[in-house]
Amino acid sequence: MRVSMLVRWGMALTAAVMVGACSDTATAPPSAPARPRLSDKQFEQWLLDNGGVSRDGRGRKDKTDSGWTQDFTVDPTRAYTIKAGDHQVYFPANSICDPATSGYGETLWDQPCQPLTQPITIHASWSSKYGHAFIDFQPALRFVPTSDPSRYVTITLKDYYDLDASQHYPIVWQRPADGLWIDESINDPSMATIQDVGGNRVSRRLKHFSGYMIAGAEVCDAWSGGWCAPVMSFAGYLVGN
Repeated sequence: MRVSMLVRWGMALTAAVMVGACSDTATAPPSAPARPRLSDKQFEQWLLDNGGVSRDGRGRKDKTDSGWTQDFTVDPTRAYTIKAGDHQVYFPANSICDPATSGYGETLWDQPCQPLTQPITIHASWSSKYGHAFIDFQPALRFVPTSDPSRYVTITLKDYYDLDASQHYPIVWQRPADGLWIDESINDPSMATIQDVGGNRVSRRLKHFSGYMIAGAEVCDAWSGGWCAPVMSFAGYLVGN
């Protein structure tokens, strides 16, 4: 009788444990979905599309899908300012190299050149890229080298998102040869930016023309809820020097 009672108690206890285990399995919260398997390019776009909302979209995908273009005829013998939407470029008089004789390339930025004396038409295209202001100029030009800041050609870009005073915003150049974005101020402090946080503008010296963009801030991985990376750190968009 005692053995039978113990057996029945043991069987009841085993059944209770099994029921509890089944209950735990049935009511456990579902596991978080696995991160999708994406190529580097797809993952980059996914991050841009799903940036952390606490950053007010800063560094997410393009703020605007619109793009604008305009042609400007510049008399290089006079001081002139291009105004392309909210962006501008200032040319001191006699600051544009003659493209017929000056050449173009990174080894030439500081080489002497013959100043252009005839009017030139400059084509500007501007829009948003990776959530920040982007502008491109054609034709490719060099500017007369100088150590006098009053003779600098300067660019000012107005960003599409409010600037954060705690962040650094270089204006990076897109190198035509390989498409890399280059922070030229790393090797040349004269091309470091000046930030007008209240006006949401960033300015710096230019030694040549092509494509430029405000860089900085971050994108966040919504799957992890806390992982962020600089917008310029994606494969294929590495800042070089």
